[in-house]
Amino acid sequence: MKKLLLLLLLTFAVPAGAVVDKKIDTPATREILNKVEKAYNKMRTLKAQFAQFNSKMKDELHTGTIYISRPGQMRLVYEQGSPLEFVATRGTFIYHDKDLEEVNYFKLDQTPVEWILRDKLVFDDEGFVVTDVKEVLDEYFITAHKKDAKELGELTLVIDKNTLELKQWDVLDVQKIKSTVSLFDIKQNLHIDKKIFLFHNPYQKTKKGEVSK
Repeated sequence: MKKLLLLLLLTFAVPAGAVVDKKIDTPATREILNKVEKAYNKMRTLKAQFAQFNSKMKDELHTGTIYISRPGQMRLVYEQGSPLEFVATRGTFIYHDKDLEEVNYFKLDQTPVEWILRDKLVFDDEGFVVTDVKEVLDEYFITAHKKDAKELGELTLVIDKNTLELKQWDVLDVQKIKSTVSLFDIKQNLHIDKKIFLFHNPYQKTKKGEVSK
């Protein structure tokens, strides 16, 4: 189950920016994208509660606290008892499984969270295609995929229409399995201690045979 959760988080590789598909490039779409882009780029830090689940494991729900500091830093702190730990820092995405005593490192720009952690979110750029923009009740849905690589899946950002805050993101893989992270009790631009984003591999030995700290 934990391996599947990791794969769902890393299914979609996100490059630097996005190009809006000509089929949906209308004045109304541009207005929504411009509003979301402007509001999102005012957010430098975020602290929120999260709920994480996916369509294949319907009975599995993970909750906790998420910390974001742009650019490039994020930590998911799961509720007590969970062996999982995810940290993004210094261009690296780190997955720590305490049960297996295993740490995996990935390049941040090969993960879906890279897009939301960039110093500046830009929708109209190369390497990434915005394929759909919808307004449903009080939410905007912005869907995109990597240019010339639809087989890698797609990412959807869910934005509150009134506050323009990021409420949720979904990753849909080629097998149509959707992984969702929903945010609530959102607080933006608070001071977040940089120590929150530090990670020390508890299993890495030094030359003297000591565990690194």
